[in-house]
Amino acid sequence: MSGLIHQILLYLEGLGYWGIFIGLMVEVIPNELLLAYAGYLVSKGEITFLGAIVCAVVGGTLAQVVLYAIGRYGGRPFLEKYGKYLLINKHHIDVAESWFNRYGTGMIFTARFVPIVRHAISIPGGMARMSLGRFTLYTALALVPYSLLYVYLGIVLKDNWEQIDEYARPYLVPVIIGAVVLTLLYVVYQIYRKRKTGAKYGDAGERNTAHQLRYLGKEYRVLNSRKVRGGGGQQEFDHIVVGPNGVFHIDSKHWSGDIAFTSSGVERSNGGHQEDPTSQMYRHEFVMKELLKSHNLQADVVGVLCFTHPHSKLSGKSPAFATVKLDRLLHTIKSHKPKKKLTSGQIAQIEKLIKDNSVK
Repeated sequence: MSGLIHQILLYLEGLGYWGIFIGLMVEVIPNELLLAYAGYLVSKGEITFLGAIVCAVVGGTLAQVVLYAIGRYGGRPFLEKYGKYLLINKHHIDVAESWFNRYGTGMIFTARFVPIVRHAISIPGGMARMSLGRFTLYTALALVPYSLLYVYLGIVLKDNWEQIDEYARPYLVPVIIGAVVLTLLYVVYQIYRKRKTGAKYGDAGERNTAHQLRYLGKEYRVLNSRKVRGGGGQQEFDHIVVGPNGVFHIDSKHWSGDIAFTSSGVERSNGGHQEDPTSQMYRHEFVMKELLKSHNLQADVVGVLCFTHPHSKLSGKSPAFATVKLDRLLHTIKSHKPKKKLTSGQIAQIEKLIKDNSVK
């Protein structure tokens, strides 16, 4: 063991429970080593077993909450620039985001047992604006068995706690097998549930957007893949959101590379000049406004172009519609300031109106 780590552990020992808590929260040394050291302190009678577990779970959970907050408020641009300082590289973020988008919030629990993504999985949870309460609960539950194992082994090893990696290996095999089985069962369940409910939204962009919109909150109503009639015409919407601050129609584009909005349309680095996707957005807006107008309903109608590919870069913007990447979609919707807020009754009325005048 390096002298630096040894000195840090001696300092943390002097702090008792706070040392375990702070060590797990800031992760200055490997968690396995710190937990084994906590077990060693329990064997000496300096701290209790229960106290060590509580401090480990709370400290470890807070460390993940920090990553969650970075994902929520900084997004992918911040992480791609500064992630290396958190020992999380771009590949880890890509894998974690793919798992989260494909299989949902349960990955916050199951991925904790997979070394490559157990820390990175907190980031897409934040970017998706997953409920902080649910995120904290899933994270804490996953840390309990992990902390129990290493603290217990530290107690058994006593003065030989530094050999934790070698001694823990036989115990980790059934834990890893159990984690893999649990993850596979969860994935199979998610696939079955999606097939049973018919939750298919077209291409990858539409699926990613639909998944993200699940975390808007109960005050918002989300309608995916709808053909809506209004103003004597019909338009196919990728997604419609009705909430207290208006009606949002969202078009998903799963484009990678540089995407530049110019006066002559949209240019892509890997696709040449493209037809301006906002032309479709104008038609969507007309149908939605005419539908509301025909039933004497007033609400802000907001168009959002959402680019869902993680390797896309936007420059410029549309003069009439919001242009955002997926990790800023929920913020864009929630931060809109309407001319007049809608009541829960009006939200339900508009939702019913759209359903009555559309087909999936």
